[in-house]
Amino acid sequence: MAWPTIAQPTYTTGGETYLPQIRTEFEGNYVHSRARATRATRRWTLVWNAMTEAHFTLLEAAFIADIGTTFSWTEPVTSTVYTVRYSEGSLKWQHVNLSVRAVSIGLETI
Repeated sequence: MAWPTIAQPTYTTGGETYLPQIRTEFEGNYVHSRARATRATRRWTLVWNAMTEAHFTLLEAAFIADIGTTFSWTEPVTSTVYTVRYSEGSLKWQHVNLSVRAVSIGLETI
């Protein structure tokens, strides 16, 4: 699978590097912690402030077809290619104008 050919997300798009940890707090205000996993996961929230209906239709079709699978996606700022999956079971959108939507979707590395 591949990411659909649509407009790049806006620069309000953000991400995170997620590495869960196990924390145990003790009396005396001491904390013992360790990593819960051996590798970190990268997560992105892609945002479009003004996506055309044509591009939304392509993205929605790809979301429905590819949910539960992995696919290639190129990070727009660094041009790094990642193998990702959708991090949530929803594609969020709202109408901002006639034939224009604000859209957001989450991706994460496998």
